[in-house]
Amino acid sequence: MSSVITSADYQRLIEIGLALSAEKEINSLLERVLREAKAVGNADAGTLYLKNSDETLSFVIILNDTLNIFQGGTSEDPVALPNVPLLTESGDQNMANIVSRATLLGETLIVDDAYATDEFDFSGTRLFDEMTGYHSTSFLTIPMKAHSEKVIGVLQLLNAKSPKGEVIAFSSHVRSLIEALCSQASVAMENRYLLDEQEQLKKQLEDEVDVRTAELKKALDELSRAHTVLKEITTIDPVTGIRNRQYFDEIFDQEWRRAQRQQYSLSMLLVDIDHFKKVNDTYGHLAGDECLAGVAGAIDVMLNRPSDVVARYGGEEFVVVMPYASSENAEHLADFVRDGVAKRVFNAAGENISVTISIGVSSVVPDEQGRPRDLISQADDALYQAKAKGRNQVCVYGVD
Repeated sequence: MSSVITSADYQRLIEIGLALSAEKEINSLLERVLREAKAVGNADAGTLYLKNSDETLSFVIILNDTLNIFQGGTSEDPVALPNVPLLTESGDQNMANIVSRATLLGETLIVDDAYATDEFDFSGTRLFDEMTGYHSTSFLTIPMKAHSEKVIGVLQLLNAKSPKGEVIAFSSHVRSLIEALCSQASVAMENRYLLDEQEQLKKQLEDEVDVRTAELKKALDELSRAHTVLKEITTIDPVTGIRNRQYFDEIFDQEWRRAQRQQYSLSMLLVDIDHFKKVNDTYGHLAGDECLAGVAGAIDVMLNRPSDVVARYGGEEFVVVMPYASSENAEHLADFVRDGVAKRVFNAAGENISVTISIGVSSVVPDEQGRPRDLISQADDALYQAKAKGRNQVCVYGVD
């Protein structure tokens, strides 16, 4: 038979090439290569080898129709045969093995009858035949080459069959077809390896991005917590442990705008410790600071609504912002606080100190014309009135 590839052959090779390119997994691709080659060569058996970096060939897939063998590829039965060495123990090229020689020479090798030639060492094949009752006769061994002409594997077909099912030699026409198919398979394999490598690199990159993202998120969370802690620290008065003037200014502005939008009552208490200079003069500034902290803590505990904000306004003055509190409720709470402080004894620097407080109360439902500072000014006027009445008093702005 002529070795010339016909248009029908080309059409078949194109179809095979498209099928190989469609394979998404390397094992299924290699299996498809061997099965297509067996079909084109009408071979009873076939083996596909891949070249390793240690100068050996690995059995990847074995198919044998007569013995019903299917190992490797997508089967659950892996090939358990030893690798074929390309070099002998002395370091010489292994030319006795037909698969090794095809790899080393990069040439197609054909054997019409393995039992009628001593060109290759078929001792292993003959032992296999004795054990299985098989008769390995004709061989077609073709190296699979990459674009660089480097051999990446070997495809070997065994026992070509005639239309009547008789074992015959592989024809030159079949050789040409299988060589063309191997060229296609080599390209498909290289592409599959590249795609798999790209997928692996993509997965590796995604994993690294996930790790970096997690690390960045952790760092941002830690930074956020540190920022929260820092903000907390910067809004706490160091002497009294309650909120400072800066925090009050920010919160009061927010509460004013919210009350203005929603039209609810906003009340304020301005608190001053009566005759606090006498505490400092009598017991010293250390005791004065501890007494100041004690009074601040007592006020903060007694005004325990979540919405209330207690802050140090300056010196021995404290300010309380009370959203949703009417003038009457604010006055009631203010008197409760005043009475509570008056009944307490504060231990400061080993001294038991009693103090009283005066409180000014102001309340308003903010409108468009109102200003936050007006509420503070009104509370301050009420505080002045409480002190003028003899201290330890609660006065409400606008109420005689």
